[in-house]
Amino acid sequence: MSKQMDNMHTKSVLEPLGWLLQLITGILLVILVTFHFIETHMISHDALDFEKVVERLSSGGYKAFYALLLLTVSFHAYNGIRAIILDTEFGRENRKAVNIAMAIVIIGAFVYGLQLLIAF
Repeated sequence: MSKQMDNMHTKSVLEPLGWLLQLITGILLVILVTFHFIETHMISHDALDFEKVVERLSSGGYKAFYALLLLTVSFHAYNGIRAIILDTEFGRENRKAVNIAMAIVIIGAFVYGLQLLIAF
């Protein structure tokens, strides 16, 4: 009974929160990706030259923007995968393990990308 109660609590708290964060990050992605696209493809065709990329990423504002984009993409993508896995029999039986594994993957992807971003 205790395991069933634990599962019910996790599902009742985490799933609405996961759905809400998926919605928020989706809206944020539309804004961030639009800005990124305009900045790199519409304003100047030189924006994709390596020297221009390095110059742009030397700015703290751009680094913060791309760190936010990286965090948003990482969470949105892996939370979506988590939701798909939880819809399977394996996911229903291993909900806690799936949630922990996806949290580790989200953090790992963000930290790895952040290290690459900081390198510039």
